[in-house]
Amino acid sequence: MVSGATPSTRHEPGMPAGYYALASVRQRMAEFIGTAAYLVGADGSGGFSEPASPRGLPRLLERGLDVERSLWDRELLVFDLDLEYQNFDRPALAWWDPARVFRLQEPVLAAATGFLHRRGIEPLILVSGRGYHLVWAISRRAEAFHRLARLGQVPPSLAARYAEARSPDGGRVDGALGRAFAGQGLLLAYVAQAIREAAMAKSALPIQVTALEVGVGAAGREIISVDVSEYGDPFHSRHIRIPFSLYLKPREPRWRLGEAQLRSLLPIVQIPQGGMDGPEASAAARCPETVMRLAEAGPTHIPIFSRAMSQLITEYEGSTLGKWHRECSCRIADAPAKLPAESEARIPGAPPCLNWLFAHANDWLLKPAALQHAVRVLMALDWQPAAIARRIYEAYRRDGEWGDTWVALDPAQRAEFYTRLFAGMIHTGADSLIDLNCVSHQEKGYCMVPDCRANLADFRDRLQARWTA
Repeated sequence: MVSGATPSTRHEPGMPAGYYALASVRQRMAEFIGTAAYLVGADGSGGFSEPASPRGLPRLLERGLDVERSLWDRELLVFDLDLEYQNFDRPALAWWDPARVFRLQEPVLAAATGFLHRRGIEPLILVSGRGYHLVWAISRRAEAFHRLARLGQVPPSLAARYAEARSPDGGRVDGALGRAFAGQGLLLAYVAQAIREAAMAKSALPIQVTALEVGVGAAGREIISVDVSEYGDPFHSRHIRIPFSLYLKPREPRWRLGEAQLRSLLPIVQIPQGGMDGPEASAAARCPETVMRLAEAGPTHIPIFSRAMSQLITEYEGSTLGKWHRECSCRIADAPAKLPAESEARIPGAPPCLNWLFAHANDWLLKPAALQHAVRVLMALDWQPAAIARRIYEAYRRDGEWGDTWVALDPAQRAEFYTRLFAGMIHTGADSLIDLNCVSHQEKGYCMVPDCRANLADFRDRLQARWTA
């Protein structure tokens, strides 16, 4: 038994008994948790336990769980930039061949860290099972926080949710905090576009802002995602895995992998990068002895860069995207009183593939690629972003056996966030529209109306003509 362990602490097969009881491991976890509002634990079944007080960390560890802390913090506004390999045909490939997967991400990580370093921001870099989390924060008392709160807008439905008492201690997301989180989404859309542009020429894989399907490559439909999708979800629902937690995500598809293969993939532990390159770090995360040495090595506090972030906000506000965010509303409340064909099942002039997506909104219109397709085509038909967001929102509100989807998510927030994200990429030219054609649409898995005689390239040409005029 490892020194410092207690017999009652459960452990993942392959990890030393009592790993979670090590004083160094718990110290590193406590540093990262800091003043978090709550913790959650997962057993790899696809769900999370009920939010628990940070004081409940020992109980979560005794159960051998994968532990995450809330983005919601009592003193800080935490930034989490997620860089991740995704394969839509072979989702377990990242775990089977981590050296390749992490090597492929190195241009994107270099672009992300370079962008932040040049602006005086040195994030804590965490290595997960499929990529990286770059984490830093600003004080909620800082000028940068108040500036983000002035930039962000929250739909009334979400503001009402934020006003509700939340477990584990009945806290509420105050108005300024909710708006600052929305402001983060605006700012990080700008950051994600910049990282993508800087890394594209050096990347062997397509780089996408969020998880967007692409055509088939040598190893399937694989991408590197600069993922800002968490900022399109309610603030109180988002959390991030803490350093030295077990990474149990491979357990979710255990029915497909089988127990023997699953055991060969685990254990994996989330660790600080610690100056290692991608393949070295991915190997270290799978070596318990190395993990324990890293836990002894140094602190994992979330670094604070309030002043540098204020300067980045100024840069964003002067950018093409920042100006567009101010001038072009994506708020449902700002949509015309009467939308084009608002009450009709089919949108006049739209290709059958888009009408099919709106007719099968659950769960197709939850997928980022479907939302991107809707934004592109409707903008080509001269719809304004606010009208697009409302059309998506109305599709969400229709009775589609959504279950508890809209308990966890907010339909207005989701419609506005993704409309703003994808319309903004069109406006800045970050979306080249190269895959707005029927062949690519079919390769991505979204062509549900074969032989429809529509030509998506016509919509691409209209959109390009509109934005280059």
